[in-house]
Amino acid sequence: MIARIFKRLAPFAVLAMGVALTGCSNVDMTINGEEGVPLADLDIGGAAPTDLVVATDANVIVSEGETLNIVVEDDPDNALRFTLDESTIGVTSEPGFSFTDGSPVVRITMPAPQSIVIAGSGAVQAATVSSTPEIVIGGSGSVAIDSIAAETLEISIGGSGSIKGAGTAQRLEVTIGGSGDVLLAGLKADRAEISIGGSGNVAFASDGEVEANIAGAGDINVTGTAKCTLNSFGSGNLNCTAANSEAQAEPAITEEN
Repeated sequence: MIARIFKRLAPFAVLAMGVALTGCSNVDMTINGEEGVPLADLDIGGAAPTDLVVATDANVIVSEGETLNIVVEDDPDNALRFTLDESTIGVTSEPGFSFTDGSPVVRITMPAPQSIVIAGSGAVQAATVSSTPEIVIGGSGSVAIDSIAAETLEISIGGSGSIKGAGTAQRLEVTIGGSGDVLLAGLKADRAEISIGGSGNVAFASDGEVEANIAGAGDINVTGTAKCTLNSFGSGNLNCTAANSEAQAEPAITEEN
């Protein structure tokens, strides 16, 4: 059990190094090896990307559409920078620049994102995501998804970030290596595997099977009649409760050592 949890948390060591670089004033931030350019210099005429990376303190609002379009608001210093390759649109800023007068707003039209990555304190609000989305937060950023209809939804938080959303997922996989929160009370998963190595919290609904691995102080709250299995050597809790007080019995929780 211990090996399983730390294997899932291992990638955060690399991600944390990348996040640290974004705060260094003399480091040129690159995304997939590409340095950012002003929006006016970005060629958006090709195929629309499916992945989004945010590496600056910006509020990014994503609308679904087949053609890429980007509109910037509240960036009077023209400090935002953008990268674009065959699959990824990246949002960053000039090295060392700080948005002291409030975060700029970036409105992006693109296909439903396949992946959303935040390295830092940015925020993403998306109308929807693809059927197999991956969401990664390496700092204190936040992601909000209005509607999710996923086959597999993968979520990883390596800091104090938060994720909110509603909808359905055939399979939900969550890994938290810090104090982040995954607030999906409005999402119902058929199967779920949750791993917490810090003090993060997770909430969602399920009538299927839930496996929880807790190596820290995090809490997992599951609403529904799921069969819940807990592997724990920390002080965290797995709470599986019926959807309403009229249910005859609460779901069983099996503890495995």
